[in-house]
Amino acid sequence: MKFKFYPIESRIYNFLEFPTLIFAKEHYEEKMEDDDIEVPSFVRYFEFLSRVEKRLKPYKKDIEVFYKKEFMGDYDFIELISKVYRIFGHKSEKEYLDMLLGLNEQDIITSIAYGVIYAHDRIECSEEVMTRARALSLYKTELISLIKELPTESASKWDLFLYTEEPLKHMKMYVELMNTLLPIFEEFYSLYEEEVNGYGQYLVDFLNENGAKGLEEKTYSILDSKILNKEENNIFVSAMMQFAISLSSPDSKYNYIVWGLMMEDAFKRMKEKNENKINERVQVFKNLGDKTRYEVVKLISSGETSTKEIARALGVSSATISYHISNLLQAKIIKIDRTENRYGYLIDHELLENVINGLKEDLS
Repeated sequence: MKFKFYPIESRIYNFLEFPTLIFAKEHYEEKMEDDDIEVPSFVRYFEFLSRVEKRLKPYKKDIEVFYKKEFMGDYDFIELISKVYRIFGHKSEKEYLDMLLGLNEQDIITSIAYGVIYAHDRIECSEEVMTRARALSLYKTELISLIKELPTESASKWDLFLYTEEPLKHMKMYVELMNTLLPIFEEFYSLYEEEVNGYGQYLVDFLNENGAKGLEEKTYSILDSKILNKEENNIFVSAMMQFAISLSSPDSKYNYIVWGLMMEDAFKRMKEKNENKINERVQVFKNLGDKTRYEVVKLISSGETSTKEIARALGVSSATISYHISNLLQAKIIKIDRTENRYGYLIDHELLENVINGLKEDLS
């Protein structure tokens, strides 16, 4: 297992996620427990988000055309485009934007179709997705029919319709917006760039030296090394999403891990909280006491691992299901699994059995 850090691509990734920070503070406040809010690293990050939010506020309406408030959504404009037009190999944010501006109408529609198919069906074979995307891009009525079936809000579907109807117009609008925001991004990113580059290199050096055990050490065994590509893993470090970690499709030629700058603090915090067994039991019962989360656990137990399908079955948004799954993961009721080159979720039956036995001991 090898790891490689990409400092330039990290910067471009941070830039593309920068506009979402206008929604980030509200998002984190909803997810954090009251005692988490007082942790110094969270406090500093919230202060950073407040300053960014103030600077981005004049552009909020323009940002909302391309980025959704549900935060880091599958159907954000650039999320769709960048699944085909990767940031790997580009030398700067400006160069990447210039590349986007040079795309023709068919290129843009194909990339939107690719992103929609992937988000809808979670097909891991990129070649199969691209073949279908090219076919759909030639028949807009079929693409529109697929968009109508997406388990997301009507507003998101409407935006997708607009993207496909006027792709060149929206690409031009997006690039103009990002060029406007670029100086603001540079101002804020300059505060972290040295730290991002230093930490990124330190992280990959540590992981390359210690391998799977090093990954489990850094994440306090919360992230299982089995879910990563066994050969080579590319690392981006995020200063914008400091308390988040995300993984690309394991089948992707350009697989990568986005590692938040403060994730070591976050993993340590999760470990400290989980060491309290009584709190662990309370969290399990608290999560299972929520009807929607209980239904999510039942669906996962039955073999359903797609966030989109769970959302469809329960009649709620994918963002809502992602929120509940995040809480179930933190409570360790479910865990991430990887089988046959796909990510999924499993019920941790051993944990649940231990919690029940612990309750019996507490009440005996």
